[in-house]
Amino acid sequence: MPRLPVDLDPSAPVKVAVVQAEPCWFDVTSAVKKTCDLIVEAGKNGAKLIAFPELWIPGYPTFLFAHTTKVVNDYMLEFYRNSVSVDSEHMATIRKAACAADIMVVLGISERQGGSLYMAQTFIGPDGKVLLHRRKFKPTGPERILFGDASGDCSKNVIQTPLGRIGGLQCFEHLQPLLKYNTYAQGEQIHVASWPCLFPPIGKMPFFNTVEACRMATHTLAIEGGVFVLLASSIQTTKGLEANGLIPSESIATVSASVDSSAKEKPHTAVIGGGFTQVIAPDGRSITEPVPADWEGLIYAELDFDEIYRAKQWVDPVGHYSRPDLFTLVVRGETRVHVERESNGEGEGFEHVARFPELEDE
Repeated sequence: MPRLPVDLDPSAPVKVAVVQAEPCWFDVTSAVKKTCDLIVEAGKNGAKLIAFPELWIPGYPTFLFAHTTKVVNDYMLEFYRNSVSVDSEHMATIRKAACAADIMVVLGISERQGGSLYMAQTFIGPDGKVLLHRRKFKPTGPERILFGDASGDCSKNVIQTPLGRIGGLQCFEHLQPLLKYNTYAQGEQIHVASWPCLFPPIGKMPFFNTVEACRMATHTLAIEGGVFVLLASSIQTTKGLEANGLIPSESIATVSASVDSSAKEKPHTAVIGGGFTQVIAPDGRSITEPVPADWEGLIYAELDFDEIYRAKQWVDPVGHYSRPDLFTLVVRGETRVHVERESNGEGEGFEHVARFPELEDE
Protein backbone atom coordinates (compact mmCIF):
# COMPACT_ATOMS: atom_id res chain seq x y z
CA MET A 1 0.00 0.00 0.00
CA PRO A 2 1.43 3.41 -0.92
CA ARG A 3 2.19 5.75 1.94
CA LEU A 4 -0.14 8.64 2.57
CA PRO A 5 1.69 11.97 2.62
CA VAL A 6 2.12 13.66 6.00
CA ASP A 7 1.92 17.43 5.80
CA LEU A 8 4.92 18.73 3.80
CA ASP A 9 7.16 15.78 4.61
CA PRO A 10 8.96 13.84 1.87
CA SER A 11 7.19 10.61 0.97
CA ALA A 12 10.43 8.70 0.29
CA PRO A 13 13.57 8.29 2.40
CA VAL A 14 16.05 11.17 2.22
CA LYS A 15 19.70 10.35 1.48
CA VAL A 16 22.19 12.49 3.40
CA ALA A 17 25.97 12.85 3.60
CA VAL A 18 27.88 13.79 6.75
CA VAL A 19 31.46 15.03 6.77
CA GLN A 20 34.35 13.68 8.81
CA ALA A 21 37.48 15.33 7.50
CA GLU A 22 40.39 17.55 8.36
CA PRO A 23 39.95 21.29 7.74
CA CYS A 24 42.42 23.21 5.61
CA TRP A 25 43.82 24.90 8.68
CA PHE A 26 43.61 28.70 8.44
CA ASP A 27 43.75 28.67 4.63
CA VAL A 28 40.41 29.92 3.36
CA THR A 29 41.26 29.46 -0.33
CA SER A 30 42.11 25.77 0.08
CA ALA A 31 39.16 25.35 2.46
CA VAL A 32 36.67 26.61 -0.11
CA LYS A 33 38.07 24.21 -2.72
CA LYS A 34 37.87 21.24 -0.35
CA THR A 35 34.34 22.23 0.63
CA CYS A 36 33.22 22.36 -2.97
CA ASP A 37 34.91 19.02 -3.73
CA LEU A 38 32.97 17.37 -0.89
CA ILE A 39 29.73 18.96 -2.09
CA VAL A 40 30.35 17.60 -5.60
CA GLU A 41 31.16 14.12 -4.23
CA ALA A 42 28.02 14.02 -2.09
CA GLY A 43 25.85 15.17 -4.98
CA LYS A 44 27.28 12.57 -7.35
CA ASN A 45 26.48 9.88 -4.80
CA GLY A 46 22.84 10.90 -4.64
CA ALA A 47 22.79 12.79 -1.34
CA LYS A 48 20.27 15.62 -1.04
CA LEU A 49 21.89 17.17 2.03
CA ILE A 50 25.49 17.46 3.24
CA ALA A 51 26.41 18.44 6.81
CA PHE A 52 29.74 20.01 7.80
CA PRO A 53 31.48 20.31 11.22
CA GLU A 54 31.69 23.36 13.43
CA LEU A 55 34.07 26.05 12.13
CA TRP A 56 34.89 23.89 9.12
CA ILE A 57 36.21 27.07 7.57
CA PRO A 58 38.93 27.90 8.48
CA GLY A 59 39.24 25.07 11.06
CA TYR A 60 38.52 24.87 14.77
CA PRO A 61 41.10 26.95 16.73
CA THR A 62 42.50 24.27 19.04
CA PHE A 63 45.31 26.71 19.81
CA LEU A 64 42.91 28.45 22.22
CA PHE A 65 43.29 25.55 24.65
CA ALA A 66 47.06 25.29 24.42
CA HIS A 67 48.76 28.69 24.69
CA THR A 68 48.94 31.82 26.78
CA THR A 69 47.02 34.89 25.64
CA LYS A 70 50.24 36.49 24.37
CA VAL A 71 50.85 33.55 22.02
CA VAL A 72 47.19 33.18 21.09
CA ASN A 73 47.14 36.77 19.80
CA ASP A 74 49.44 35.84 16.92
CA TYR A 75 47.24 32.91 15.89
CA MET A 76 44.09 35.03 16.16
CA LEU A 77 45.23 37.41 13.43
CA GLU A 78 45.78 34.58 10.96
CA PHE A 79 42.45 33.06 11.95
CA TYR A 80 40.69 36.41 11.40
CA ARG A 81 42.18 36.88 7.94
CA ASN A 82 41.02 33.41 6.87
CA SER A 83 37.49 33.70 8.21
CA VAL A 84 34.52 34.25 5.89
CA SER A 85 32.35 37.29 5.23
CA VAL A 86 28.86 36.31 4.13
CA ASP A 87 29.02 38.60 1.10
CA SER A 88 32.46 37.37 0.01
CA GLU A 89 33.44 35.58 -3.17
CA HIS A 90 34.39 32.60 -1.02
CA MET A 91 30.80 32.16 0.13
CA ALA A 92 29.48 32.79 -3.38
CA THR A 93 31.71 29.99 -4.70
CA ILE A 94 30.31 27.53 -2.17
CA ARG A 95 26.74 28.58 -2.94
CA LYS A 96 27.34 28.03 -6.65
CA ALA A 97 28.75 24.57 -5.90
CA ALA A 98 25.60 23.69 -3.96
CA CYS A 99 23.48 24.83 -6.89
CA ALA A 100 25.54 22.90 -9.43
CA ALA A 101 25.33 19.72 -7.33
CA ASP A 102 21.61 20.25 -6.60
CA ILE A 103 22.19 19.64 -2.90
CA MET A 104 21.40 21.40 0.35
CA VAL A 105 24.44 22.38 2.42
CA VAL A 106 24.71 23.11 6.14
CA LEU A 107 28.12 24.72 6.58
CA GLY A 108 30.03 25.66 9.72
CA ILE A 109 32.10 28.83 9.36
CA SER A 110 33.92 31.48 11.31
CA GLU A 111 31.91 34.48 10.16
CA ARG A 112 33.80 37.75 9.94
CA GLN A 113 31.74 40.92 10.26
CA GLY A 114 33.70 44.11 10.70
CA GLY A 115 36.28 43.55 13.41
CA SER A 116 34.44 40.67 15.04
CA LEU A 117 34.12 36.92 14.51
CA TYR A 118 31.12 34.68 15.13
CA MET A 119 30.67 30.91 15.11
CA ALA A 120 28.02 30.38 12.44
CA GLN A 121 25.98 27.82 10.55
CA THR A 122 24.81 28.67 7.05
CA PHE A 123 21.93 26.71 5.49
CA ILE A 124 22.22 26.83 1.69
CA GLY A 125 19.46 25.50 -0.56
CA PRO A 126 20.01 23.38 -3.68
CA ASP A 127 19.44 26.53 -5.75
CA GLY A 128 22.30 28.32 -4.00
CA LYS A 129 20.05 30.61 -1.98
CA VAL A 130 20.73 31.08 1.72
CA LEU A 131 17.72 29.76 3.62
CA LEU A 132 18.94 30.41 7.13
CA HIS A 133 22.02 31.79 8.86
CA ARG A 134 22.56 31.62 12.60
CA ARG A 135 25.34 32.21 15.09
CA LYS A 136 26.30 30.15 18.15
CA PHE A 137 24.37 31.70 20.99
CA LYS A 138 27.31 31.65 23.43
CA PRO A 139 30.90 30.64 22.64
CA THR A 140 32.20 28.06 25.13
CA GLY A 141 35.09 28.69 27.54
CA PRO A 142 38.22 29.88 25.70
CA GLU A 143 36.18 30.39 22.50
CA ARG A 144 35.00 33.66 24.07
CA ILE A 145 38.49 35.09 23.55
CA LEU A 146 37.98 34.91 19.80
CA PHE A 147 34.22 34.93 19.09
CA GLY A 148 31.24 37.13 19.90
CA ASP A 149 27.79 36.16 21.20
CA ALA A 150 24.77 35.79 18.96
CA SER A 151 21.66 37.91 19.32
CA GLY A 152 18.12 36.78 18.57
CA ASP A 153 19.47 35.17 15.38
CA CYS A 154 20.41 32.07 17.40
CA SER A 155 16.79 31.25 18.25
CA LYS A 156 15.67 30.69 14.66
CA ASN A 157 17.49 27.48 13.82
CA VAL A 158 14.98 25.36 11.89
CA ILE A 159 13.81 25.86 8.29
CA GLN A 160 11.13 24.18 6.21
CA THR A 161 12.51 22.53 3.07
CA PRO A 162 11.33 19.88 0.60
CA LEU A 163 13.51 17.46 2.61
CA GLY A 164 11.61 18.21 5.81
CA ARG A 165 12.24 20.65 8.64
CA ILE A 166 16.02 20.96 8.94
CA GLY A 167 17.78 22.61 11.86
CA GLY A 168 21.07 22.67 13.68
CA LEU A 169 23.14 23.52 16.73
CA GLN A 170 26.86 23.76 17.32
CA CYS A 171 29.01 21.91 19.85
CA PHE A 172 28.08 22.72 23.47
CA GLU A 173 24.78 24.25 22.38
CA HIS A 174 23.71 20.59 22.71
CA LEU A 175 24.10 21.01 26.47
CA GLN A 176 21.65 23.93 26.66
CA PRO A 177 18.18 22.67 27.70
CA LEU A 178 16.23 25.79 26.75
CA LEU A 179 17.95 26.15 23.40
CA LYS A 180 17.19 22.51 22.62
CA TYR A 181 13.56 22.88 23.69
CA ASN A 182 13.21 25.91 21.43
CA THR A 183 14.58 23.74 18.61
CA TYR A 184 12.05 20.98 19.23
CA ALA A 185 9.25 23.56 19.30
CA GLN A 186 10.08 24.57 15.72
CA GLY A 187 9.16 21.07 14.53
CA GLU A 188 12.66 19.97 13.64
CA GLN A 189 12.98 16.61 11.84
CA ILE A 190 16.61 16.52 10.62
CA HIS A 191 19.16 18.03 12.96
CA VAL A 192 22.72 18.95 11.98
CA ALA A 193 24.97 18.66 15.02
CA SER A 194 28.17 20.48 14.07
CA TRP A 195 31.12 19.50 16.27
CA PRO A 196 34.89 20.06 16.06
CA CYS A 197 37.45 17.30 16.67
CA LEU A 198 37.12 15.83 20.18
CA PHE A 199 39.27 13.40 22.10
CA PRO A 200 39.32 10.78 24.89
CA PRO A 201 40.12 11.88 28.45
CA ILE A 202 43.63 13.23 28.90
CA GLY A 203 45.10 14.12 32.26
CA LYS A 204 42.91 16.49 34.24
CA MET A 205 40.57 17.53 31.45
CA PRO A 206 36.90 17.43 32.55
CA PHE A 207 34.96 14.45 31.27
CA PHE A 208 32.18 16.64 29.83
CA ASN A 209 34.69 17.94 27.28
CA THR A 210 35.57 14.45 26.01
CA VAL A 211 34.31 12.81 22.86
CA GLU A 212 32.27 10.27 24.81
CA ALA A 213 30.37 12.88 26.82
CA CYS A 214 29.63 14.97 23.74
CA ARG A 215 28.46 11.88 21.87
CA MET A 216 26.06 11.18 24.74
CA ALA A 217 24.70 14.73 24.58
CA THR A 218 24.04 14.40 20.86
CA HIS A 219 22.23 11.09 21.24
CA THR A 220 20.14 12.70 23.99
CA LEU A 221 18.97 15.40 21.59
CA ALA A 222 17.90 12.75 19.08
CA ILE A 223 15.85 10.95 21.74
CA GLU A 224 14.34 14.09 23.27
CA GLY A 225 13.45 15.70 19.97
CA GLY A 226 12.49 12.54 18.11
CA VAL A 227 14.71 13.67 15.23
CA PHE A 228 17.38 12.31 12.95
CA VAL A 229 20.77 13.76 13.89
CA LEU A 230 23.65 14.21 11.46
CA LEU A 231 26.69 14.46 13.72
CA ALA A 232 29.48 16.06 11.67
CA SER A 233 32.98 16.27 13.12
CA SER A 234 36.51 17.26 12.11
CA ILE A 235 39.71 15.29 12.46
CA GLN A 236 43.22 16.44 13.21
CA THR A 237 46.48 15.09 11.80
CA THR A 238 50.01 16.40 12.22
CA LYS A 239 48.96 19.24 9.91
CA GLY A 240 46.52 20.42 12.54
CA LEU A 241 49.03 20.00 15.34
CA GLU A 242 51.54 22.11 13.45
CA ALA A 243 49.02 24.76 12.42
CA ASN A 244 47.86 25.21 16.01
CA GLY A 245 51.36 25.23 17.47
CA LEU A 246 50.84 21.98 19.36
CA ILE A 247 54.12 20.35 18.30
CA PRO A 248 56.60 23.22 18.03
CA SER A 249 59.59 21.46 19.51
CA GLU A 250 58.72 17.83 20.17
CA SER A 251 58.45 14.80 17.94
CA ILE A 252 55.16 13.50 16.64
CA ALA A 253 55.75 10.26 18.53
CA THR A 254 55.28 12.01 21.86
CA VAL A 255 51.84 13.30 20.93
CA SER A 256 49.27 10.70 21.89
CA ALA A 257 46.13 10.21 23.93
CA SER A 258 48.16 8.36 26.57
CA VAL A 259 50.08 10.96 28.57
CA ASP A 260 52.76 9.85 31.05
CA SER A 261 51.53 11.12 34.40
CA SER A 262 55.11 11.93 35.39
CA ALA A 263 55.61 14.18 32.39
CA LYS A 264 54.27 17.68 31.88
CA GLU A 265 50.63 17.40 30.88
CA LYS A 266 50.00 18.27 27.23
CA PRO A 267 46.96 20.21 26.00
CA HIS A 268 43.98 17.91 25.54
CA THR A 269 43.74 19.13 21.93
CA ALA A 270 47.26 17.87 21.12
CA VAL A 271 46.02 14.54 19.79
CA ILE A 272 45.76 12.97 16.36
CA GLY A 273 42.25 11.86 15.37
CA GLY A 274 39.20 13.43 16.97
CA GLY A 275 36.48 12.34 14.53
CA PHE A 276 33.22 10.77 15.72
CA THR A 277 30.85 11.38 12.81
CA GLN A 278 27.67 9.33 12.68
CA VAL A 279 23.94 9.46 11.94
CA ILE A 280 21.55 8.93 14.84
CA ALA A 281 17.92 7.77 14.61
CA PRO A 282 15.00 9.41 16.45
CA ASP A 283 15.08 6.63 19.05
CA GLY A 284 18.73 7.36 19.85
CA ARG A 285 20.54 4.50 18.13
CA SER A 286 23.32 4.95 15.57
CA ILE A 287 22.26 3.95 12.06
CA THR A 288 25.73 4.21 10.53
CA GLU A 289 28.74 2.04 11.22
CA PRO A 290 31.44 3.61 13.42
CA VAL A 291 34.55 4.84 11.65
CA PRO A 292 38.06 5.33 13.09
CA ALA A 293 38.76 8.67 14.74
CA ASP A 294 41.33 9.53 12.05
CA TRP A 295 39.22 8.35 9.08
CA GLU A 296 38.40 10.98 6.46
CA GLY A 297 35.46 10.96 4.08
CA LEU A 298 31.67 11.12 3.83
CA ILE A 299 29.22 8.95 5.74
CA TYR A 300 25.88 8.30 4.04
CA ALA A 301 22.48 7.32 5.39
CA GLU A 302 18.86 7.21 4.26
CA LEU A 303 16.34 8.79 6.60
CA ASP A 304 12.85 7.26 6.71
CA PHE A 305 10.44 9.70 8.36
CA ASP A 306 8.27 6.86 9.66
CA GLU A 307 10.94 6.52 12.36
CA ILE A 308 10.16 10.07 13.49
CA TYR A 309 6.43 9.34 13.67
CA ARG A 310 7.01 6.16 15.68
CA ALA A 311 9.26 7.94 18.17
CA LYS A 312 6.89 10.85 18.70
CA GLN A 313 3.94 8.56 19.31
CA TRP A 314 5.67 7.86 22.62
CA VAL A 315 7.44 11.12 23.43
CA ASP A 316 6.70 14.54 21.94
CA PRO A 317 8.10 17.06 24.44
CA VAL A 318 6.44 20.02 22.70
CA GLY A 319 3.17 18.16 22.07
CA HIS A 320 1.26 15.46 23.91
CA TYR A 321 4.16 14.79 26.31
CA SER A 322 4.28 18.31 27.73
CA ARG A 323 2.54 20.41 30.38
CA PRO A 324 2.33 24.02 29.16
CA ASP A 325 0.01 24.75 32.06
CA LEU A 326 3.05 24.16 34.28
CA PHE A 327 6.08 25.12 32.16
CA THR A 328 6.42 27.60 29.30
CA LEU A 329 9.52 28.78 27.46
CA VAL A 330 9.72 32.46 26.47
CA VAL A 331 11.96 33.17 23.45
CA ARG A 332 13.20 36.68 22.68
CA GLY A 333 14.01 36.14 19.04
CA GLU A 334 14.57 39.66 17.79
CA THR A 335 18.00 40.55 16.46
CA ARG A 336 19.43 43.34 18.59
CA VAL A 337 21.63 45.88 16.81
CA HIS A 338 24.37 48.17 18.06
CA VAL A 339 22.82 51.32 16.59
CA GLU A 340 19.09 51.96 16.32
CA ARG A 341 17.92 54.46 13.75
CA GLU A 342 14.51 56.02 13.42
CA SER A 343 12.65 54.71 10.39
CA ASN A 344 12.67 56.89 7.31
CA GLY A 345 9.64 55.13 5.91
CA GLU A 346 11.66 52.77 3.75
CA GLY A 347 12.83 50.51 6.57
CA GLU A 348 16.23 48.98 7.07
CA GLY A 349 16.60 45.20 7.25
CA PHE A 350 19.03 43.62 9.66
CA GLU A 351 18.12 40.00 8.89
CA HIS A 352 21.22 37.91 8.20
CA VAL A 353 19.85 36.31 5.05
CA ALA A 354 19.37 39.75 3.51
CA ARG A 355 23.12 40.31 3.74
CA PHE A 356 23.84 37.62 1.17
CA PRO A 357 23.95 39.00 -2.40
CA GLU A 358 22.12 37.31 -5.23
CA LEU A 359 24.30 34.99 -7.28
CA GLU A 360 25.16 36.12 -10.77
CA ASP A 361 24.10 33.84 -13.61
CA GLU A 362 26.92 31.86 -15.18
